[in-house]
Amino acid sequence: MTRRRVAATLVVCGITWSTTASAQPSLDRSAVSVTRLSDGPTAFSTFTGIDDSIRGVVRDSADWRALWARINRRFEPQPALPAIDFRREMVVVAGLGRRPSGGYDIVIENAEQDSTGIEIALRRASPAPGCPVSAVVTQPLDLARIPASEQPVRFRAHDVIVSCGPR
Repeated sequence: MTRRRVAATLVVCGITWSTTASAQPSLDRSAVSVTRLSDGPTAFSTFTGIDDSIRGVVRDSADWRALWARINRRFEPQPALPAIDFRREMVVVAGLGRRPSGGYDIVIENAEQDSTGIEIALRRASPAPGCPVSAVVTQPLDLARIPASEQPVRFRAHDVIVSCGPR
């Protein structure tokens, strides 16, 4: 059986953003510990300074400071930079980019490791057509810590439509 891979890489502020999708998943998977930087069930922030869709991993403190400044560029004063021990962990970031209204969300759900690297599972949510949403531009973004690794990281997203609920 052949294996087909699709990869894209973008370097921004020294951080390598990459995605790799594999047509044939590995069977030997193990869970990777994920600690989201948000306590709630929604994205770390809905209003960020990042208008483009991003997926990436931060592996050092200089890149972490640069990303944090970019995320919070619209806030004055900026919130304190969360301490990360990059000898033991790295930060995963996933953002939807600019959205025309509220009702959009992205959450880092879990991570698994196999022989080809680490796969991060994302949930991307959109409001159902006709649902009332806030009339404000948003940039949903989520952050999580995972154990440090030199392995490549890929992202897998599943999309959900959030219904308006009973009327």
